[in-house]
Amino acid sequence: MDLTELLDVLTVEPDPEGAADVFVGHSPADRDRPVYGGQFLAQALRAAGATVEPGRRPHSLHAYFVRSGAPKTPIRYEVTRVRDGRSFSHRSVVATQDGREVFRQIQSFQVPTEGLVHSEPFPIAPGFDPAGEIGYRDWVREASTHHDHPWFGEQMPLDLRFEAAPPAQPRAPLGGVLRIWMRITETVPSDDPTLHAALLAWMSDKTISDVVLYPHARSWTDVGHDILSLDHAMWFYEPARADDWMLFTHETPATTGGRGLARGDLVTLGGRRVGAVAQEALLVTP
Repeated sequence: MDLTELLDVLTVEPDPEGAADVFVGHSPADRDRPVYGGQFLAQALRAAGATVEPGRRPHSLHAYFVRSGAPKTPIRYEVTRVRDGRSFSHRSVVATQDGREVFRQIQSFQVPTEGLVHSEPFPIAPGFDPAGEIGYRDWVREASTHHDHPWFGEQMPLDLRFEAAPPAQPRAPLGGVLRIWMRITETVPSDDPTLHAALLAWMSDKTISDVVLYPHARSWTDVGHDILSLDHAMWFYEPARADDWMLFTHETPATTGGRGLARGDLVTLGGRRVGAVAQEALLVTP
């Protein structure tokens, strides 16, 4: 899948039957696995954004993955206009397939506003180039017990790099804050902040919950293992481009009850914090 195909996937169309505030999305034609969670996040955000007054930017989203999505079935996104205030707009989106709810998301949009500005400094070495770091999927594959996992062969217009990656072999318990860099590999032909927020949401689900198994010296790509997203939250502090290098920090403070929490910051190459992500996932282990 190249960028053109990705943008087509993340574009939702008005309901063909003319229902107000209803949109339809599709998965990549060659996808056989369940619908990717980041696709739900991005499509729902764009559906909601289509009902908001121009100029209001995405501020946050909170989502629940209710059921696995069927990749060959269209997804119907029904948007509810919860509130339009002077500064904020709130939208609720319910996604269904064949009449069954599979996903639910609420998001907020804000009029650009001047105010107090504060950002904790984030250390990025001067002149640092993420392209010189090891490919994240290469690192995961080397340590995995399932080298033929379909994720390793997935084609996508996304560069993933693991800064200061520890040795993949022998695998050891891994904790603390991990630094994974991402960018869309082609220039996105638009400056629309909602589109770039949607792309960042699509990117954010690629790796965020990987880390919940690392303290146990395991990976979701190992034989008999998996991670199923339960819920996902994002905050967009300010607009950022998805085709610029973006650092996604990853850490997992706890796993319990068969679930693991992962969270992190979104940081530009210049060290500016532009957002945050959190996700809880169900851990499938032998």
